[in-house]
Amino acid sequence: MSRNTIYVTGHKNPDSDSIISAMAYAYFKQQMGYDAIAVRIGEINRETEYILSMFNEFAPPLVKNIRTRVRDTDFDDIVTCKPTDTVYTALMKMREHGRKVIAIVDDKRRFLGMATTSDIIKPLIPHQDRNNELIRSTPIEDIASFFDGELVYKDDVQRSIGRMHVMAGVDDKECEDKIVVTGDDSRLHEMAIKNKAATLIATKTDKFSDKVLKLAKKHGCNLVTCDESIYDVIKYTYFATSVDKIMTKDLITFQYDDYIDDVKTVINKTRFRSYPILDKRNNVIGTISRYHVLRHSNRNLILVDHNEYSQSIEGAEEANILEIIDHHRLGGIKTPSPVHFRNEQVGCCATIISKIFQENNVEIPKDLAGLLCCAIISDTVNFKSVTCTNEDIEQAEYLADLSKLDMERIGPKILAAGATLEDKSCDFIFRTDLKQFDINKNKVSVGQSNIVNYESIEPLKEQMQIIMKNYSKDSNSNIVMMVFSLIDGSGSYILAEGPGVNKLEEVFKKKGEYVGEFIFLKDVISRKQQLIPMISDVLE
Repeated sequence: MSRNTIYVTGHKNPDSDSIISAMAYAYFKQQMGYDAIAVRIGEINRETEYILSMFNEFAPPLVKNIRTRVRDTDFDDIVTCKPTDTVYTALMKMREHGRKVIAIVDDKRRFLGMATTSDIIKPLIPHQDRNNELIRSTPIEDIASFFDGELVYKDDVQRSIGRMHVMAGVDDKECEDKIVVTGDDSRLHEMAIKNKAATLIATKTDKFSDKVLKLAKKHGCNLVTCDESIYDVIKYTYFATSVDKIMTKDLITFQYDDYIDDVKTVINKTRFRSYPILDKRNNVIGTISRYHVLRHSNRNLILVDHNEYSQSIEGAEEANILEIIDHHRLGGIKTPSPVHFRNEQVGCCATIISKIFQENNVEIPKDLAGLLCCAIISDTVNFKSVTCTNEDIEQAEYLADLSKLDMERIGPKILAAGATLEDKSCDFIFRTDLKQFDINKNKVSVGQSNIVNYESIEPLKEQMQIIMKNYSKDSNSNIVMMVFSLIDGSGSYILAEGPGVNKLEEVFKKKGEYVGEFIFLKDVISRKQQLIPMISDVLE
């Protein structure tokens, strides 16, 4: 995904309206030229699965967190080299690509370490013993190869201290255990060997004399010829060192999927130029620096069918919210800048989405029209919900006509698909369509499920109450409710738990009747427009 990708999502524990509205609005934004993708933040229920299967559609991808990750930033590409490459090769690659760092990787691109221009320059500073150490550890074969020279003789014992020396004349005695560089002068060659040079590099020299070769074998001195100048050999021998000798191994690294806020915390406590980014296979894919962290953009987000952080995707507070399309009460979302907010008193968010297509003269594909129609049927409980409006009915009829959908035939099937509780655990039933509301400093959690009759829920009572009590403690909810709404629209059976449930006893007795442990509220099937306002009146 690019930095400009827009994620369109419905609420947690998504119902059919939430899923389909996200899919439809993402399609609409695509037609308007945006890089938009629908996502979901929970598993789909059986009803939604049934509707999607009718049109051979798949659910949007599951995304549990919208926080910005390393992969969302414009981090730098990385230049790589092998550990056996010379320092010179590494430096040339860095210059070619305009980089100040290079990653050392194995044959499978797995990260081994990094080298910077500073790492390369440090050993060149005068009086740095590090330079001598690196040259001493560089095999004489590599030095000869680096200068396109010939290793004429290699002694069994290597005794170089890594120090380079240019002979000033035949009287020069400062050769012992050094790498001595001379021109094509046999007298200097002989004196260097006799004065215990560890290696003799003869520049502009085709071959050594037999006498020099004999002396070298006797005194244990390596012999190298090359066509470079004395100056170049002295200057560049260090660059024949393999880059793994100067690389830094113990580095702070970040993963491709790390959250950028976590990365920022680490970077603010350290002072490295850049940090390697690794994937799950430990392959290096780039570097990130303080600059990238400071200028990163949060992910773009559009909310449909909800407008409260408690019901939204994790990290929504950090996202760049662009739009909100909803039909619920106003929640507590705050944004740093104005957003497009559309909230209408209709029974289904899909109704609003359908209108947006028409207002912008964007054609709705046949299958998408069918999905939107089914979403309206679902959210209005086949037009029996008190939240259902004339606009919902008009848009459903319009969409049914586009998709050639028989609403009278398919409506009951949709509700029946979501009302069956067979093979469902109580925990699954409770959490499938669970929403949280903050009402006058009270955290209220309300789950809802459609049912065919009371007999289907009576055996679930005790187990459901245990689950609700535990959830109340774990989530610090003052009130936890489970609403079982009859698909014929005649009312709902409710279980209530939590430390604040006693506040609702009076209103329950006044507006409902007890059926065992359940409270039956006649004609109440809308959580949004009937139950939550009833609770709000009591708590506020």
